[in-house]
Amino acid sequence: MKIVKIQNKNTFRFFNYKWKKVPDWASKTEKKYVNWYLQRYKYKNLKNLKKFLSNKIDILEAGCGLARDSKLFAKLNKKANVYGCDQSSYAISRAKRDLKRFKNIHLFHQDITKKIKIKKHFDFISCDQVLHHTPNPGKTLKNLFSSLKKNGYLNFFVCRKKNIYRDYVDDHIMNYFRDKSPKALWKFAVEVTKFAKTLHDLKIKNLYFKKKNYNNLQLFIHNNSFRTWYDPKIKFDLSVSSNYDWFSNNPRYDLKEMKKIINKNLNNFKIISIFEDDASISISIKKL
Repeated sequence: MKIVKIQNKNTFRFFNYKWKKVPDWASKTEKKYVNWYLQRYKYKNLKNLKKFLSNKIDILEAGCGLARDSKLFAKLNKKANVYGCDQSSYAISRAKRDLKRFKNIHLFHQDITKKIKIKKHFDFISCDQVLHHTPNPGKTLKNLFSSLKKNGYLNFFVCRKKNIYRDYVDDHIMNYFRDKSPKALWKFAVEVTKFAKTLHDLKIKNLYFKKKNYNNLQLFIHNNSFRTWYDPKIKFDLSVSSNYDWFSNNPRYDLKEMKKIINKNLNNFKIISIFEDDASISISIKKL
C-alpha cells in the first residue's frame, strides 16, 4: 500500500496529547529504558556510559520529550552542559519542573527538523526513539550531524520493520488515524491494550514458531500479526501510551534502508555500533 508522508503538524499534535496524558512516563519507565539504552548503544553498563561521557562538554538530547535521557547524562557528567529540546511546549515545561534541581540541564523548544537554535556544536547528540517520527529522517539526520563537533558522536534509533503481515496491518491503522483526533487514537490504543492484557492473562506460554521462542501468546501476536503491546510491570496507561505512540506516525525501516539513508545524507563519518532487536535499529556514528 502507498504510505502517506508524515507531516510535522500531525506528529506534534499527537505527541503534545501523549505527554499530557502520561506526564509521569519518564519517571515510571526510567529504569527499564535506561537499561535498554545501555544495551542498544553497546555501553552495557552505567560505568561505561559514564566513561564515554567524561570528556563530553556539550551534550544534546534531540527530541527529549520529558528529558529522561538528559537527566541520565547530567547525572553521569556533572561538568557537562546538557541541552534537551522538543517540539512539545508542554513536555519542555513539565521537564523543567521535574528536573529543576539539575543546574547543568538546559531545556528549550525546538523542531529538530530545523536548524538547532543553540549556537554551538556538540560533543554528543542523542536522538533516541524520535528520528522515524520526522517527515524526512535523512534530512533530520543531516541537520543533527551538522551540529556535531569534529570527533563528536551521534546516537539515533528508528523502529524496525517486522514482517509483511504485521507491517501491512500497522500501515493501514496508521493511515486511518493520521487525520483523526488524538483523543480518538488514544481510545483505540486503550482497546488494543485491553486485548493485549487479555492475551497475556491467558498464560499460554513458550510458543515456538519459525525457530524462535516467544514467552507468551501476547508477544507472539504482537511480533507477528498486530501491534498489541502490554507490559504487566508498568501502569496500564503507560502500555496504552506505547501503543498510541506506535499508531500515531511511525514508519519502520530495515538495516539496508538505514545504511542507504546514512550514506546519502552524511559525509566523513564512521559507524561505531549497530544494534537490532525485534522492535528497533540503534546506530552510533562518529564525525571524522
